[in-house]
Amino acid sequence: MAEADDWPSLGQELGRKTSEVIEKWMTAYDAGRITLKEFYLIVVSVYDSTSGLAPRDISAMLANIEKELRDEAAKRKAAKAGL
Repeated sequence: MAEADDWPSLGQELGRKTSEVIEKWMTAYDAGRITLKEFYLIVVSVYDSTSGLAPRDISAMLANIEKELRDEAAKRKAAKAGL
């Protein structure tokens, strides 16, 4: 029988699952199967759902990805406008 110490904490498990989900969708984005807007919405939704529950490094990773996607969207918008 497993001891209680053998099981990951809720935060650890949520962090692991969050990382797996983001990796799956990042792969889909990189392959062109989803748009920047779709990936952005996924990242923001996952961040909002896990913030304060998942480990801080996972929340920081999501915040960094969100910022990179916002910056990329702004760059694309500026290029489209001819700036």
